[in-house]
Order: sequence, then structure tokens, then C-alpha cells
Amino acid sequence: MQFTHKVSKGSAFNQIYVPRGMEVYFEVGDLVEVKLLEKKIVLYYSKIEKLGEFKEKLIKEIFSFLSRFEEVKQTYVVGSFLTSKADYQDIDLILITNKLSDKIYESLTEKFGMKFHVISMTEEKRGILKKICPLTRSMFYYCVSNKVILESGEREIDANHLRFLLMLPEDSLEINLSGRAYYDCLRRLIAIEKFLSRKEEDPKKINSETEKLVGENLFLTLKDNEQIEGAALKKIRKIMKEKLDKIGKEIANQKDDAPPCLGRRDLKRRSSFGCSRFDPILKEKVES
Repeated sequence: MQFTHKVSKGSAFNQIYVPRGMEVYFEVGDLVEVKLLEKKIVLYYSKIEKLGEFKEKLIKEIFSFLSRFEEVKQTYVVGSFLTSKADYQDIDLILITNKLSDKIYESLTEKFGMKFHVISMTEEKRGILKKICPLTRSMFYYCVSNKVILESGEREIDANHLRFLLMLPEDSLEINLSGRAYYDCLRRLIAIEKFLSRKEEDPKKINSETEKLVGENLFLTLKDNEQIEGAALKKIRKIMKEKLDKIGKEIANQKDDAPPCLGRRDLKRRSSFGCSRFDPILKEKVES
């Protein structure tokens, strides 16, 4: 004899009631086994309003599915899936875990038939990046999680990490990139400026400032990954050069305990907190 019932809140302990009519089968003193069949999923939001029914249902299903993997301690949904009504290409997930196996990504794709962009990090690494990395702070600005979201406005200036983040925009002044790459570099620079000015790294505001900076037409051209050249390319590089110079001076004036001058290879080594391969704000692999 068995029954399925939800756990209820008691005055001192959580409890499970024997359904009416089954008291004869389950009496005081009987030995029973209690097994979790399905974990209740609660969504915790950060800085966003409640999502629509479709998105909320899908996120709950994703969280429920990932709860089967013991190595995943906490899951975050971030990115355009939360902030855009339809303008998103995949679902961005951050998994707090000490080890991420390939089977998790493969299982997600197979289960839901959708594209996922998965980043994994330890809780310790998340804490460090939330302090020193403007891109990570922007990535977590709007998020939904399956557990309580620990908010912290604390920030620390790590000059070497910031210089590491500037390497891609610096390279883009010399080599030709796709339109989307220039779009991402501009947003990266604006995020770093906000971080140094101790302003919130709100990705919506970063997008708005990028559009205002380059104009609506060029903004859409870059966002749609169309190739740019001639006057448009010259304009983009001029803006980026000015921002790089400004940010460089601000970093030099900041107090930092790290060595003041490192080579590019040393910067990569010292700043390998997960951004060397995945750029959180860009959601693209950055090839070194």
C-alpha cells in the first residue's frame, strides 16, 4: 500500500499527513519509507519583474531537470532570454559546481531540443568575479536562480584583470573583426567604464549607451553581425581608441596591490578566472 502526498509545514517540523481513509493501513508505530519524487521549484529573481507563463514554466523544468545532477549546487539563468521578448538565440545558464561533465550539456540539449550556452564556475570563483569583473557583474545583473541570490555591491579594483579584459578591444584596433565582435567590444568598454565609476553594470543601459554612441543604424548593423568597413569602421575604432585611453588612465590612478606592469601572457595567467575562454557579457568564445 502506498500514497503520494506533499510535505506540509508543521508548527515545529515539516510533516506528511496520511490521507483520509488510509489510516487503517498506516498506523502509529508502522515503519515506512519516504522518498523524494519531485523537488518543488521556487524561482528567485534579481532586478527583473516576474516572467511570462511560458518562460517561467520552461525555467522551472530546466531547474527540475538539473536537480538530478548532484554536482550542480546552484543554477542561474541569465542573458537575453530574460530581458528580450523574442530576440534571443539560446538560453544562457551558469552552473555553480566544482566539476561540469559534458553529459550535462548533452542531456539538456537532448531533453529540451534547444540551444544552451553553459558556463560553470565554483562558488568561490563566482564570489571573486562578482567583486573584480565588470563583465561578470553585468552578466548577473538580471538573473533567475533556483536558490536564494546573494547580492553584494562590493567591488575591488584588480588592475591586471581589467587590463586582461582590454586585450580584445586593443586587438580590434589592428585586426578586422565581424560586426558583432565590434559591437561586443564597445559594450565591454562601457561596462568597464561603469565599473571604474562605481555605477551599476546594467546590460540594458549598456546597450542604450552603445546605440547612442554609434547611432541607431550602425548599432543595428553591428548587432546583426554585418561586416563594416570604410568610414563606419574608422568611426568605431576612433570611439574605441578614445575609451581605451580613458580607461587606461583611470586604471593607472586606481589603488591596486597587484604588480603594476605585466606582459600579455602574464595577464592571461593571472586573470584566468573563467573569462579567458568565455566572455560573460558577450556570450561568445574568445579564442586566445
